[in-house]
Amino acid sequence: MTGMELSTSLRYGLNPIVVILNNEGYLTERLLTDGPFNDVLSWRYAKLPELFGAGKSFVVKTEGDLEDALTSARASYELCIVEVHLAKFDSSPALKRLTEGLNAQARIVSGSA
Repeated sequence: MTGMELSTSLRYGLNPIVVILNNEGYLTERLLTDGPFNDVLSWRYAKLPELFGAGKSFVVKTEGDLEDALTSARASYELCIVEVHLAKFDSSPALKRLTEGLNAQARIVSGSA
């Protein structure tokens, strides 16, 4: 979602819960081809409600923080931003399998397998 979509949700009185997985960049691309081009500027996403003048936010660094944030967000009737901090290469097993398979196919196509 973009800032404009979040702003529009506020204009129409909607109250989405937006979970941002903040791992400082593009993980899928990192697992395919790592490089500095996959890094993104460090934003303080939890400050977005302050910028919009409405809503609330939560910064999550532990599983307990996540549980508390989601419980509070579900009880709220306003936009909630939940910024979840993850390690740079934190990935699900499914994503790891996918990117390993894609990398293997790319080696076959390029003849370097």
